[in-house]
Amino acid sequence: MVEKQSNLICDTSFVGHVARRELSPCRYDDWNEATLRRIEAASLAVSVVTIAETRSGFLSAGWGLSRRATAERQLKRYRWLPVRRDYVDEWARLRAVARARGIAISDNDLWVAATASTREQILVTCDRDHQRIAAEMPVEVVYLAPPV
Repeated sequence: MVEKQSNLICDTSFVGHVARRELSPCRYDDWNEATLRRIEAASLAVSVVTIAETRSGFLSAGWGLSRRATAERQLKRYRWLPVRRDYVDEWARLRAVARARGIAISDNDLWVAATASTREQILVTCDRDHQRIAAEMPVEVVYLAPPV
């Protein structure tokens, strides 16, 4: 039997670490090989929120044209997902739950979480905030710790 290919939603922190891992792979030796193989075999997508956060980051940092072009090429590896109307209620639910539990999480992280949750697709992250609300989502949250 052939296993169906997974669809994974990658958050902004993971996308950034994937790019940094290409420059310094040894810093990411602690990442679990089986998890990496699972991710590499999957169809990877990002919310347009991740695209916006990434672009805002490189513009704020004053990156030059060459470095911005490299970042844009890296973003093209992922399927871009627009924010849909049906994500709104899940965003609101996750925000209310997070606040009730004293979990500080950014609005952008909530949009990414709501995207994965509503689409019922695994969320891949290097951000502990997503891990802290994982129990509230009907999907698996795969956390890869960033290097220290």
